Amino acid sequence: MDLVSIPVGAEAISIATLVSCVSPAWTQRDPHRAMQVHIECEVGVCVTKSVAHQMLREQGKLVPDSGRVR
Repeated sequence: MDLVSIPVGAEAISIATLVSCVSPAWTQRDPHRAMQVHIECEVGVCVTKSVAHQMLREQGKLVPDSGRVR
């Protein structure tokens, strides 16, 4: 299963753009992978991680820790 379509011969900068913090299109296909790829990012700052976080919450696959304060 392709998570992100990467054109043959794509340069590193093109690949980086595809999975960047402002390119959440692929996140809808695999929000869990997006959370892994953007592990160092913060929800609310990184668009990709924010979209993935919201999708996982809506699917009931992510339940925020009630004891954690943001």
